[in-house]
Amino acid sequence: MHPAVKGSEGSAFAAAASFSPRRRTLALIAVALAFVMDLLDTTIINVAIPSIGETLGADKAALEWIIAGYATAFAVLLIVGGRLGDSFGYRRMFLIGIVLFTITSMACGLAPDALSLQLARVAQGVSAALMVPQVMALVQVMYPPDQRYKVYTIFGFLGGFSAALGPIVGGLLIDANWFGLGWRLTFLINLPIGLFSIAAGIALLPAGRGVNAAPVDLTGAALTVAVLFAVLAPLIEGPSRGWPVGLMVLLAAALPLAWATVKYLRWRQAARGDALVPLDLFKLRKVNLGLLCTLCINPVLPGYLLVMTFVLQTGIGLSASQMAYACAPIAVGAMGGITLIGPRLHRLLGVRVMLVGVSVTAASLCLAAWSVHGGVLLHWPLALAQLGMGLGMGLCGPQLSNATLQDVPMSEAGVAAGMFTAVQQIAAAFGVALGGLLFFHGVQMDTADALRYAGAYLQVLPLFLGLLVVAVIGTLRLATVMPMPAR
Repeated sequence: MHPAVKGSEGSAFAAAASFSPRRRTLALIAVALAFVMDLLDTTIINVAIPSIGETLGADKAALEWIIAGYATAFAVLLIVGGRLGDSFGYRRMFLIGIVLFTITSMACGLAPDALSLQLARVAQGVSAALMVPQVMALVQVMYPPDQRYKVYTIFGFLGGFSAALGPIVGGLLIDANWFGLGWRLTFLINLPIGLFSIAAGIALLPAGRGVNAAPVDLTGAALTVAVLFAVLAPLIEGPSRGWPVGLMVLLAAALPLAWATVKYLRWRQAARGDALVPLDLFKLRKVNLGLLCTLCINPVLPGYLLVMTFVLQTGIGLSASQMAYACAPIAVGAMGGITLIGPRLHRLLGVRVMLVGVSVTAASLCLAAWSVHGGVLLHWPLALAQLGMGLGMGLCGPQLSNATLQDVPMSEAGVAAGMFTAVQQIAAAFGVALGGLLFFHGVQMDTADALRYAGAYLQVLPLFLGLLVVAVIGTLRLATVMPMPAR
């Protein structure tokens, strides 16, 4: 058992102190299933998007909101969810989150039209923001420091595997078409998993609050939501609506809103010491460079998956299950990068492993363009490109999180981790929005011409490559402040 934490009387730490190893393991399985369910839901939607567009008559903006709405709601409220767990109890907030996630998954699966699905996806993102922060908090509560590394390694494995597995599971479920439900199965599959996690959470998780409970900065959260909406809404809605004046004004308002948000956070931290995001974290060079790299690397795979799904399914005509098989190399590459190649290269190169990962990703993006050039699919080049996409991201992810959070003081560890995850999700939403903006500009949604879809991919390629160039610059600067690993 881990030693008592100061001030832990009556807290979740005290409740977990008496847990047997068996109960801790079972409790870990309960929260791990919820963690996997969230990650699957983040990527499973990509394969379902063409089917959703066809059956619900959704336009391109609606389809982008179905993806980006979840990521945005999740990102913005992630830190708030963590604060709520500290104040009201990790077990309680986990159970509220998983109950709402299960209900909203059912709402997504039964949505009668595109607007209903968009709203249900946003609500699903909100529920995930309540649920996911409690997962890592409960790991800290239930396991002593010397045992957490192994648990985090397990979650790293599950994270990479689940995210890459999403398109595969989605494609197989859609083509299985059990009970004629088609794409709806990609959401309804969450119901049995959610019900199991609810029952296990009630029976196994430790009750009690966190030791350092802090009030929730609702004003900071509201301002952050406003900034992100002011940027994302015009990027997603603008092309389909012909860029009306209202959306242009909203986009222009993003900059003064961001300025006002920073000013407020600075005041809140100075006056009350509990700002949603402590701005002092940005004085740490590794945090700044790590977040810069995150904003450049993390948009690439979600944007690529959105674009390539339309190229392969709507353009070239692959079925959902064929798309699932096409995505399988991404899962293999991600797992190889995270568990096999990445750790070995890290011992030799340190954070410079990210340079390898970014280079492999860039080469894979170009190879993917060649694999569909002329509207004709070349299977082996595509498989190699997909493998490289997974490998590149698998090499970058663990190094990026470690480098960004390395110098964060323990007193800010929870907030910093939540902020890092939030930035990852925001970057994913931007990848979908910007990728979709360029892609749908080059092809009409009612056109099923493979050549035009392949050509539209080429319009997005410079965006992805440009982001990776900036990531290389950020990584090189990050390498100057991080020592090489000891041989």
